[in-house]
Order: sequence, then structure tokens, then C-alpha cells
Amino acid sequence: MSYANASSAQGQLPPRRRFVLAAMGGAGGMVMLDQTVVAIALTSMAQDLRLTTFVMHSVVLVYALSLASLTPVGGALARKIGILRTFQYGVVIFAVASVSCGLAPSGDGAEPFILTMRFVQGAGAALMLPVATTVITDLYTEQERGRALAIYAGLAQVFFVVGPLVGAVLTQSFGWRSVFLVNAPVDALILLMVAKARLTNEAAGGHFPVLDSLVTAFALGMLVLALYGWGLWGFADLRPLGALATGLVALTFAVRLTLRSRLPVVDLRLLSIRPYAVAVAVTFMVQAAQMIVLVHGAVFLRQALHLSLLTSGICLLPLVVTLTAGTFASGYMRDFFHSARVPTLTGLTAATLGAAAWTAALPMYTYPWQVPGMALAGLGLGMPIPALSAELMSAVPRDKTADASVLRQMLRQLGGVFGLAAAGAVVLALNPDASDVEGVVTASATQGGFVLASSILGVTLLGAAVLLPHGARSA
Repeated sequence: MSYANASSAQGQLPPRRRFVLAAMGGAGGMVMLDQTVVAIALTSMAQDLRLTTFVMHSVVLVYALSLASLTPVGGALARKIGILRTFQYGVVIFAVASVSCGLAPSGDGAEPFILTMRFVQGAGAALMLPVATTVITDLYTEQERGRALAIYAGLAQVFFVVGPLVGAVLTQSFGWRSVFLVNAPVDALILLMVAKARLTNEAAGGHFPVLDSLVTAFALGMLVLALYGWGLWGFADLRPLGALATGLVALTFAVRLTLRSRLPVVDLRLLSIRPYAVAVAVTFMVQAAQMIVLVHGAVFLRQALHLSLLTSGICLLPLVVTLTAGTFASGYMRDFFHSARVPTLTGLTAATLGAAAWTAALPMYTYPWQVPGMALAGLGLGMPIPALSAELMSAVPRDKTADASVLRQMLRQLGGVFGLAAAGAVVLALNPDASDVEGVVTASATQGGFVLASSILGVTLLGAAVLLPHGARSA
């Protein structure tokens, strides 16, 4: 039953859709923003809290890993206690953890404290993100849904890419702690808009798969540790090999639990729907490349070119502006061609060429040479995900949209996690002394991460060209 129909049946006023889209778009944007807003602030944070480069990377990685692995928990909890209540709990948890990060103490306990709070912050985000797409899908008609989902995904995408710029302005003006503290008033505004939206809270009750969730989170954590560990300790070290073996065993167990469950934490059977599976796979890969170029590009400007905080943020504008343009062009291109294929392939082509050009310009240590590649990469990276978000939701049965949203969000965030972990491994392998030094990354190491991002985009372009459907789909 839809929210509008449920409200009418109960004699309540229907939801105010403009407040719904604003609240869900704001929440999605804030969740995505916090993956990248710390990129510029990392150097200042590392110096103040005396963080090693490994921990500095982990401040971004732990949040993304928590968000990715616990997103299914958000979907399962929404079924048990209701979508509205789950969303509100997520906003509150996110706000408390954000303030805690902003108040992180200096000294010996700084590293475990900041990493723990970033994990909790990701958990709060995981309760919000899967709910948002479900609410929008349920409220809008078939004719309106594609545009509404594209707007929502576009807002999240824009916040994601402007993170470094916002972080630069906040850190320059108020210090690195402000990038976390600013979330509190934004959270309050989101809760106010949710109240004005007049959503109802329908809970189905039933079983909550705690074991499935814990095993999945543990398995993903071990696999990321193994990937990162190869850069930190080397391929011959037993620690990453042990983490890899443990992660694979745990992941196999988690998949078996999921497939045997009557009400699984995440419905892996949806991947048997080919258009959905292809769209999710492309989204996974694009997110991996985005995380690499945004985080490591921001760090390169700060540490290799020795730019100030604000100048670094301003120098990312070619990426921010073009990615924003690509994001909003994506929805219109999908509506015009009635398919996600054209904006996806156009975007991937531009992103691959742009990332390669940006990579080639890094050793010149001259900012103007980076601008063409940065701008072209941004334009291309903005196109695939918004178009694919609407495409994949229209590929699944109506009664499976909530499960499809959860799985999509989980795999999208996992793309960012594994992309960032792989790039971090490359950076640490090329700059081995950095693991014990406070916030140091060399330019040659950054170039290694960018080569990885360019390769990911090139492989994704080839795969999408072969696998994305040619025929038009109804929007």
C-alpha cells in the first residue's frame, strides 16, 4: 500500500511531496557529502590528532564501509519498526556521531575514538539511505518517478562531489572540526521537513536478521582489510592473506544465510534480473572511480602542489561544476532517449578519457594542465548514476522496490569502499614510509591511484557497451 493510499484509508492528509523530496534529497546529500567533505580537512586533522597516513585514509574508509555493510540493516529495520521511525533514528544517530567526531580529543586515544565515531556515523547513514529511495518510489506515479529519482540521485551526487570544496571553506574558516559539527543543524532541518511531510509509519513486524547483518558486515570488513593490507604490509605478508581467507569464508556463509532466509536482510535474488544487475554493476564501478579521484585528487592538491585549504577547494571547481552539469543532464537525456544507455555510455567515455588525461598531467606539478582532464572526467562521472538509478528501479517488480533500493545502495557504497581501499593500497605500496608518518602522500603514489581509477572506468565502459540493453524502457 502506498503512503498516499494509506493516509487516505486512515483519514489522514496525504504526504506533502515537496517536503518528502527535500527531506530525502537532503538526507541522501548529507550522507554522500560526509564521504568526501573530510578529504581536504584530512591533513589538518592528521596534524592536530597526530594520525598516521593509514588512519588518515581510514577516516574516510571506515565511514564508507559502515554505510555499505549496514545499509541492509536499515532496510530490515524499516520492515520491522516502520520506514519513518527508522529514518528518524538514523538522522539522530548520524547527528550524535557527527558532533562526537567534531569534539574528538587529542592524544593517545584520538585514533580509536575518531574511527569508532565515524563507524557509528556510517551506521546512522545506513538507516537513512535505503529508506529515502523507497519513500520516493512509493509516493510518485510511474510517469513522475523517473524524474523524481533522478532529482534525488542528482542531489546526492552533487553533495558528494562538492564535499572537498565545502570542506575547504569550513576548515579554512572554522577549523577541521566544523566539517562534522555542521551536520547537527542540517539534521535538525531534515527532521523538521519530515514532520511537515506528514508521512505515516507502517511497520510489518516479524523477524529481524541480526546474524545475517553481523556476518555480512564482518565479511566485508575482512575483505577491505585484506585489500588495504597488501599495500600496507606487502603481498607476501600473512596478515592480509589471513584476512582474505577469513573474509571469503564469512562472505560465503553470509550468502548461504541470505539465500535460505524467508525474509533476507538483502535480497540477492534480484541480481537474477539482468537489467537491474547490469545497472547495479556499473553503479558499483563508477562509485569506485569517483571516490578515488575525489579523495586522492583533493589530497594531491594539498600535499603535492602545497596549495592552501581554500585554494585547493577552488581548484576542484572544474570537477565540481562539470560533474554537477553531467548529473542534471543525465535525467533529461534518459527521458529524451527513454533509456539509460545513452547517458551512461556518453558519461563513461568522457570519464575514461578525462581521468586518463588528468593522470597524465599529475607529474607536471602544474595545475592548469590538470584542468582539461579534471573537467572532462567530472562531466562524464556525473552522467551514469542518476540515469541508472531510475532505470534499475523500473526493472524490478513493484513489490520489490524496497529490497531493490537496499541492494542498490549497499553495492553502490561498496564500490566506493573497494575503490578507496584499492587506491589506498596502491598509494601505500608506492609510498611505504607513509604508514608511520603523519599525513604524508607523495605525488607519484597519487598517480598510481589515478591509473587505477582510469582503468576501472575503461573496463566499465567496455562492459556497459556490451551489457546495457539497447531498447527503450518506459520511464
